[in-house]
Amino acid sequence: MMLQSPPLKIVAKEDLHRIHEQTLRVLAKTGVAFHLQEALAIFRDNGATVENGTVLIPPEMVENALRNVPQQFTWHARNPDNNIEVGPEQSRVHVMLNHGPVNIQDIENGRRRSTTEDLANLYKLGQASDVCNVIGQVPVDPSDADSLVKHLVVTHKLLQHTDKPLMSYPVDNRRQTEDIFTMVEMAMGRDYLDDHPAIGTSVCALSPLKYAPESCDTLIGYARRNQVAMALTCAMSGVTAPINPIGTVIMQNAEILAGLVLTQLVNPGTPFIYSPASAVPNMKNGAYITGSPESNLINIVGLQLGRELYKIPTRTMAGLTDAKTVDCQAGYETMQNLFTLMLGGTNMINECIGTLDAIMTVSYEKFIIDQEMIGRLMRIMEGVATEDEDFDISAIEEMGQSGCYLMHPSTLKKCRSMWTPAVSDWSSFSDWQKAGESDVVVRANRKYKEILAACPESMISSELDQELRAFVESKK
Repeated sequence: MMLQSPPLKIVAKEDLHRIHEQTLRVLAKTGVAFHLQEALAIFRDNGATVENGTVLIPPEMVENALRNVPQQFTWHARNPDNNIEVGPEQSRVHVMLNHGPVNIQDIENGRRRSTTEDLANLYKLGQASDVCNVIGQVPVDPSDADSLVKHLVVTHKLLQHTDKPLMSYPVDNRRQTEDIFTMVEMAMGRDYLDDHPAIGTSVCALSPLKYAPESCDTLIGYARRNQVAMALTCAMSGVTAPINPIGTVIMQNAEILAGLVLTQLVNPGTPFIYSPASAVPNMKNGAYITGSPESNLINIVGLQLGRELYKIPTRTMAGLTDAKTVDCQAGYETMQNLFTLMLGGTNMINECIGTLDAIMTVSYEKFIIDQEMIGRLMRIMEGVATEDEDFDISAIEEMGQSGCYLMHPSTLKKCRSMWTPAVSDWSSFSDWQKAGESDVVVRANRKYKEILAACPESMISSELDQELRAFVESKK
C-alpha cells in the first residue's frame, strides 16, 4: 500500500457509486464537446453519437475504457535508476514541478518576468531535489524565448538539466508533439518511446464540458505513442460548474472520464492519470483562488473516485497559495493544501514547489521551503515501524526509573535516521542569535544558491547538445 494509514475520505463508497451513475448520465445525455474533427471521428467510428460537435458517450464505452487503462505503469527516465512506479505499488507520493507561472521572485530582486535562465535553474533545482522526481512542464514561462519555437527551447533545457522522468511542454498541434518526441528520442535512443512511457502531458478541459482543439490533438498524439496522458479540469464552483460541491465533482468527473475514453479509443492501455483540480472561487468577484479548504473537499472526492472506484493513478495540485510573498499566509495555505491532498491518497502532486499568487509566480526561496514541508508529510505518511524489534522492551527494563537514553546503544544505532529539517531552525535562541538571527526565507535563499552552484552546467554530452541545438535551429 502507498499509505500505511487509511487515506482521508470525504464521502462513503455508496456515494462514489452515485457520483459515477450521475456522471454516466451526463456523458450519455448531455455529452462533451470536442473541438477537433479527428476526435469526433474517433468517437463516431467507435459507436458514439456525435451531434453538432458534441459527443454523447454511452456507459459501455466508459466502462470499457476503465477496463483498458492500466492501474500501474513504469515511468521511464534517461537514468534507469530514476524510473518510478505509478500506481498502488508505489512507495511514496511522486512530486512534479509546477506549470504556468509567468513570474519569478527572490528576496534580492523581487518579482519579475521569468527568463530561460530561470527555467533552467528550476530544472536544476528539481534534478537536485530529494522529493521532486518528475521534471518538466513549464515551471516558469521564459519570456525571452521565441513563442514559435518555445516548445523546442524548453525541451532542450529540460534534456540538458535532468535525467529523471519527463513532463512535456504544452503544445498547440501534432507537429509540435512530434518535435518533442524526436528530441526525447535523440537523448534516449531511436524508437525508445515505442515501448517506454517516458514523457507525460497534461491537458485541461474547458469547463463546462468541452475540450479545445489543441487538447484533443495532444491526447491523441500521446495515446498513439503510448506516452503518459493526464486530463484535469479547473472547474470553478458557481462560475464554470455547479455551486454545490458534489455537482462540481460530477461535472469534473465527466470531463476527466471523457478525456480518458478518448485516449483508450486511440490506443487501449495508454497510461492515464486522473487529475482532479477544481476550485471554489472568490464569490465576491468570481476570481480563481487556491487557498479555500472547500476546493480540497471537492478534489479529495475526486481522488477517492480514481483510487477506490476506478483504481487508476491520480494527481492533484497540492501546494498552492494566494499569498503574494513568502509569509505566514503562504505557509498555512500551502501546508493546508499539501496536508489534505497528500493524505487524501493521491499518487502524484504538482503545483507544489515554490508557487505564489494563485500560480502566477514562483519564489526561489519558497521552492526550498516547500520541499521541506513535503518531506515532513512524507515522513508522517510512512507511519511507524511495527516489526518485532520495535516491541523490544529490553532498553526500558535496563534503564528502569533512572538514567538517560541519549547515549544508550539503541539510540546511537538509530539517531542519524531521524527526520531533520532542511531550512527550519531547531537551534537554541542564543545559538540562533550568534548565527545572525536569519529567518527561514533568508536561509532558503542561501540554500537555493548553494544548490545551483553545485549543479553541473549540463547533464548531456556536448555532441548531443550540438545535435539538439541543430534540430532547434532547423525548425526555426
